[in-house]
Amino acid sequence: MSTEFRVYLSAPMNLPSRRAGITITGFWRLYEIHKMIAAGTYPNCPQIAKAIEVNTRTAERDIGRLRDLFGAPIEFDRTRRGYYYTEPFEMPPVRLGEGEAIALFLGQRLLSQCRGTPFEEFVQQAMEKIQVLLPRSVVVDVQRTLGTVSFQVEPLRGEELEVAERYELLVKAAVERKSVFMEYYTASSGKVSERLIDPYHLRMADGAWYCIAYCHERKSVRTFALDRIIHLEITGESFEIPSDFSVEDYLADSLFIERGEPREVVIEFDATQAAYIRGREWHKSQKLTELKDGGLRMTMTIGGLGELKRWIMSMGRHAWVVEPPELRDKIREELAAALENYQVAE
Repeated sequence: MSTEFRVYLSAPMNLPSRRAGITITGFWRLYEIHKMIAAGTYPNCPQIAKAIEVNTRTAERDIGRLRDLFGAPIEFDRTRRGYYYTEPFEMPPVRLGEGEAIALFLGQRLLSQCRGTPFEEFVQQAMEKIQVLLPRSVVVDVQRTLGTVSFQVEPLRGEELEVAERYELLVKAAVERKSVFMEYYTASSGKVSERLIDPYHLRMADGAWYCIAYCHERKSVRTFALDRIIHLEITGESFEIPSDFSVEDYLADSLFIERGEPREVVIEFDATQAAYIRGREWHKSQKLTELKDGGLRMTMTIGGLGELKRWIMSMGRHAWVVEPPELRDKIREELAAALENYQVAE
């Protein structure tokens, strides 16, 4: 899924400011068009479209937005075949509250940790566009407050550039409602298969990107990990998402992303782990019961025991399964196998 910053601009006196709201990308385009016109180059729509990498109709609409939303005194010179300002004009400033500005630059600090990865160039370009829109005083003041802020971010699973390219293509296919052909490696079987899928939704879970899609081979909605896709291409075949499909319903019984037959799970945590578990909602079905020794009992309905098993085992001896027996047995087998690795030969 991608993040979209929405910035509201101070509007002309005859225009309600909330109606002047446009996306950060949209305002960046208007800003670039404004610079071209203000420089006296008399740009026309084909030239504008080429410069900002949009089609001619979008450039025409943006010229209209400059004129109608911001009161820009734009006219078309038929002799020079381009647009010009009939009088001096400046774009209105962006107004951000202190909290909004801090939130924006916390995001920048988080994104800056992409340095050294294939995403670095894209992040840098995005933040340069955002900073163009902010008063310099705001930029300096906010950055000064962030000296002690940092983030520990888990590395994205898979080769980052390949995952980013697959993500971009799948988003395009999902938006345009186009089926996708792919070669996919299934970890459980260790085999590569060819699939035709209809991408419905992309979701990040537990450090990895997944595509929730209808699989024509399996005749059902399945979840595919982007880092296991070997080859991907958009086809000319269109699809429609069923009106009764809901991502929330599809993942309702999942702990993170894995699906399976829903069953009641009961887990007990000792006092050292109870505060951590109590501090957030892990699943919408969870029910917590305080234990006399300071521990905590969690009851919830979960499908997909694999990721649940890994989550419980990450807490070591501080968590144990009461129900169901098969989950308890799986953890016992896993621990026994791990113990063998530490047995010292006599």
